[in-house]
Amino acid sequence: MFLAFTIVFATIMLWIAVRCKRNNRRLLGELKHLKASLVEAENEKNLLEERMTHVADAGGIGESTVLAIAGEIARMENNLYRMEDVPGRKQVSKSLERMKVALLAEGYAVVPLLGIPYKEGMLMSAVFVLDESLPFGSSIITSVQKPQVNRNGKMIQAACVTVGQNN
Repeated sequence: MFLAFTIVFATIMLWIAVRCKRNNRRLLGELKHLKASLVEAENEKNLLEERMTHVADAGGIGESTVLAIAGEIARMENNLYRMEDVPGRKQVSKSLERMKVALLAEGYAVVPLLGIPYKEGMLMSAVFVLDESLPFGSSIITSVQKPQVNRNGKMIQAACVTVGQNN
């Protein structure tokens, strides 16, 4: 009986040792993969920092380029505003947010105007159109042809918008 117990105990211990060795190999493989991913991410970060340094040394991106990018952002936002929930809408929306953050890093801000109520006295050029789908007496900015762009808090481009109203 003691011999049988010893054999069973030794078998269990051997089985545990083999399992631990397999798990260690698997974990080491995962660790190597994670280290490689970390090195790759670090290389990409260094490359981006180097590129940003070159852009900064060259005086940053030009204002005309920023205004062109802001115009494209406005065009894409107009299209998203009219879309229903379709596949890919969320990804495009996230990409637009990343583009805005990149402009913010350079000191530029694209002012969000689409879908907000229009108030008299706003510094923008507005075209008014009748929109009977809106509640009576309301005015909503329904399209942005040219976005308002600020640099370091000062407006460098006034917006041109379409305002839907139901009076």
